[in-house]
Amino acid sequence: MKDLDTSNLFFQVDLLTGCNNLVSFSKSLQDNFRNTQFAPSSLIVLDIYQLRDINRIRGFEYGDSILRWMGIAIKDVTDSTVYRISGDNFAAMLVGESHEAHQASAHKLFDRLNSEARQLDLTPPAARMALIHFPAGVPLNPSVVWKNLNEELEATNEEHPFQVSHADVSEEDGETLRAIELMAKRIETLGGTLQYTFRLAYTDPVSRSPNMLAIQRKLDLALTEAMLEQAPLCLCLIDGDELKKYNNQGYEAGDDVIRKISATLTAALRPTDFLGRWRMGDEFIIILPATSVEQAMAVAERLRASVEQASSSWLYPTSVSVGISYYPRHGSSAPELLDAAEIALKSSKSLGKNRVSIAP
Repeated sequence: MKDLDTSNLFFQVDLLTGCNNLVSFSKSLQDNFRNTQFAPSSLIVLDIYQLRDINRIRGFEYGDSILRWMGIAIKDVTDSTVYRISGDNFAAMLVGESHEAHQASAHKLFDRLNSEARQLDLTPPAARMALIHFPAGVPLNPSVVWKNLNEELEATNEEHPFQVSHADVSEEDGETLRAIELMAKRIETLGGTLQYTFRLAYTDPVSRSPNMLAIQRKLDLALTEAMLEQAPLCLCLIDGDELKKYNNQGYEAGDDVIRKISATLTAALRPTDFLGRWRMGDEFIIILPATSVEQAMAVAERLRASVEQASSSWLYPTSVSVGISYYPRHGSSAPELLDAAEIALKSSKSLGKNRVSIAP
């Protein structure tokens, strides 16, 4: 996350799954999914089978983990942008190659979901899936896409959970298509309201970076991805050193140094890293996906040095201390990694501050 523009992060993305959301899907439809050459395209749309029963029997936390797994699996197999378009519905548009290649990818995804479902103690089929082929050479009509999406997914059932069809692109049913077009416009209008609401809900008002709630959502998702991909994950807990002297100058000075630290840390991060303000004090958390502990140590040292150097021109020169924990050594849950990072941070503080420590 290289900038502080939270609108893209929170407006376009479903923080539970990391997939793009319904508003993003609607906008992508209007942009023809950037298919400027009008190459062959096919829409995969899925419905998690009996998610309501899963939530009722196993609990919402387990249901949320299934949603995260589904989004990651679709992205991994299709290598396309994945959209969560409702509570239990996902979609992905495959562009280029051929309809035959798209169908092969969809079959691969369907087989993978059912294979992994058994490992998750789910009874196949894990999802109902419709694959809809759209003709090459012409742009998509958003209303026609919505109409086909709803009708073809509705045609799937437990006995026939995977259906392949060629889209009905006729526009004879004008009344229905106009109603769908109006619905799509209302979704876009709703997007403006969602943008403002999400900013309030997930953004820290002082640093303008993601807040504690956003961090928790992102960390849960990053851990799920690390487990499924058998990849490392590191967590950095960062705390400002001796910031009381700023607070002694007044709240505005204290808020200003928090903003400066946030901006300095953000500028030193890689594009795949995620930074947020932890709690309401001087602490920040950085999530480093697919990062070894050695790489995390290098990143943390760069962050520490960048604050030390940048602050030489601030009201008071300052520094930060960093504690690092990592999956899988320090646990497989967010609380375990956070506790370990807290221990490492305390070690940095006790050793004189302005340093990086790794949890034992």
